[in-house]
Amino acid sequence: MKPIKKIAALLAAAAALSLPTAALAGFVWNETAPGAGDLLGTAQTTYDSGFNTLSGIGGALTASVPVGGNPRHQVDLYKIRISDAASFSAKTRDTGFDTALYLFDTAGLGVYMNDDMPDLSGLTSLLPSGDASSPISDGIYYLAVAIGGFVADGANGSPSFLAGGFNDVLGGDAGAGALAGWTGFDSGSESPLSYFIELTGATNAELPEPGTIGLVLAAGLGLWASSRRRAPRTPSIAAA
Repeated sequence: MKPIKKIAALLAAAAALSLPTAALAGFVWNETAPGAGDLLGTAQTTYDSGFNTLSGIGGALTASVPVGGNPRHQVDLYKIRISDAASFSAKTRDTGFDTALYLFDTAGLGVYMNDDMPDLSGLTSLLPSGDASSPISDGIYYLAVAIGGFVADGANGSPSFLAGGFNDVLGGDAGAGALAGWTGFDSGSESPLSYFIELTGATNAELPEPGTIGLVLAAGLGLWASSRRRAPRTPSIAAA
């Protein structure tokens, strides 16, 4: 391979590392201790060292018992990156409990949410692609999962999403301000509630550091230069 072609190949490899959407396979993020929080500042960041696409998130809603109160399950919030807004979707599998999904933009404003799937197929939730309220641009977003019926509250105290039925896909209310808390209800049990969210059009929230790409490229160029120095020379044949 000619030197120019080798350098071009190394550049292409470095570019592939910097573009998660070009990855060949997805990965599943499993909630890590101490668990995902319920606000932007405590959201769990999805990450994969291979920078593959994000195909799913698994975790469990845990319950806490305030002093003198009853068990209440938390809300789990994840920081993700939407890499293809046109195809983005999120769906909970049949978990055995009523779920709800909520998507917020990087400023904490509601994008859209759903409690029960629009086709009345059960208590699972769906944020569909191609909806009137679907995200229109790629970038960082925050995806929340909760027990169905929980309400996201904006900074001004009003709900982050517009009113509607349980089977509706509800758009965000920008006037509510950034996510500030949740209004929920007591649970009948302290048992963790396991969930799994299937995703399309998403990837890890963090991109490779520029230095990482530079190191990969520099190492590749160093190997190429070393191989050039070690390559044996073809002895010349003297003219008869």
